Amino acid sequence: MFIGLIIPPLTPPAFAAETGAVIFEAKCAACHANGGNVLNPGKTLFPAALEKNGYADVDSVSTLLRNGKGQMPKYQGSIPPVSRLSDEDIEQVATYVLDMAKDGWK
Repeated sequence: MFIGLIIPPLTPPAFAAETGAVIFEAKCAACHANGGNVLNPGKTLFPAALEKNGYADVDSVSTLLRNGKGQMPKYQGSIPPVSRLSDEDIEQVATYVLDMAKDGWK
């Protein structure tokens, strides 16, 4: 007989935040650990840099993730399927990034 914990299902916002965090760790953290940017220190994921560079909302961050720019890779289009993210995944990562930026990446 199995006796285990019963974990309630995550609510949609909690699920999205958790999924965004998991994807960020897998795809983004190597260059953007703790909101930084190892390739270009002026393009961090902190509020002032996001605002300065035109990425202060979910739509603009999502567009960046879809299309890439400069050294930032794209996650949709003509890339290997293993690297692609769905629109939902991209929105969850964008939301996660903006939420973490507001909290100072703590």
